[in-house]
Amino acid sequence: MLKYTLSRMTSKELRSVFEREDVDLTSALSSAMDIIDQVRANGDEALLRFSGQFEGFRGDAMRIPESELVSAQRRLPKLLLQAIKRSKARIEKFHSKQTIRPFEYEDDCGIIGQRVVPLERVGVYVPGGTASYASSMLMACIPAKISGVKEIAVCTPGRSGKVADPILAAAGICGINEVYSVGGAQAVAAMAYGTETIRRVQKIVGPGGAFVTAAKLLVRNDCEIDFLAGPSEVLLIVDDHADPRFIAMEMLAQLEHDPLARAVLVTDSKKMIESSSRILGDLISNAARKEIVDQSSSCGAIFIKVKNVNSAVEFSNSYAPEHLVIDVRSPKKVLKSIYNAGSVFLGPYSSVAFGDYCTGTNHILPTKGVAAMKSSLSTYDFVKIVPYQMLTRKGASKLSETVRLMALSEGLPAHADAACARAGKVR
Repeated sequence: MLKYTLSRMTSKELRSVFEREDVDLTSALSSAMDIIDQVRANGDEALLRFSGQFEGFRGDAMRIPESELVSAQRRLPKLLLQAIKRSKARIEKFHSKQTIRPFEYEDDCGIIGQRVVPLERVGVYVPGGTASYASSMLMACIPAKISGVKEIAVCTPGRSGKVADPILAAAGICGINEVYSVGGAQAVAAMAYGTETIRRVQKIVGPGGAFVTAAKLLVRNDCEIDFLAGPSEVLLIVDDHADPRFIAMEMLAQLEHDPLARAVLVTDSKKMIESSSRILGDLISNAARKEIVDQSSSCGAIFIKVKNVNSAVEFSNSYAPEHLVIDVRSPKKVLKSIYNAGSVFLGPYSSVAFGDYCTGTNHILPTKGVAAMKSSLSTYDFVKIVPYQMLTRKGASKLSETVRLMALSEGLPAHADAACARAGKVR
């Protein structure tokens, strides 16, 4: 654990906090590039070969039958199935309120407007293999469905070719019928460029490990992606009103993700730092994922003393955290000053864990400060805006002089001629 007073931090210390430690993609990029090249060149043959090599896949039927998506629901414990359905309903409710509307207006030059057009085919990557993230299936597929995407292809790695029932059940509940038991860079390559079995998509969304991240980085010039996922992180703005045990538990929950995870507490209370760090130490010693938490907490559990809540807000906006917890006396008031955050959790009861699963907001979020320029995954990620205009002859005449002057100033005389001709004028 690291403890600082903001006013006394050296530039090197401050830089190390803001830059974050990241997954080293150097070797992953090299391997991913080779995998992508082979999948592009050899299609299913390479896809099957890599799936067998990395995931233990056996056989030639990568697509999981729809009957399996139904039977997986029957195999799940009843309470877990109900929880997935409850989460789906809440995610649908939130994302259905995210709308970009078409519009059209008429002025003295003609008609101008925009259409909102959903993407036709999207690829979703759902982490699997050693873990089972049914929640990521819900978070990626539901906003795509709400946006009107007609085709959603899901790739998820299995264990020896077998995908976990919670993931299959979640796909069935979401109405997804195209699920492939394939993961890693080879899955990204297949979705981006297509094979005999998996048709190419327009955009790939969903989190993944180093090889998936590297592959998304490599294909992004040919296929749109959401963003590159980094280690999970939370920043907490806290005053002496907060419960130090809640704060310590929140930090632990983030630190158990992986060895590079970050949990940063920013507070004006020295007592809060002392109490929460002591409790966190006790929790770590008994943590179920102790090996991971021991590594992440050594550099990723950070306590920063600031002079007041306003200073904490300023720090947070500069840090642009993936998850931001605001547990102060007037959290909604503080929220008005927050500009850069992936997702915000207000008050003592809003654990990040609720947002990860079932409040309804999306848990696919930008990391490493990218929240300063990117939003969480949403319905907006699955639509295109198509503007249009229909000028009248009078409108063309009225605007042609504006075009002529600007086009000639930019050295584009053909532009000027095209506009003037519509107005019956000669440049």
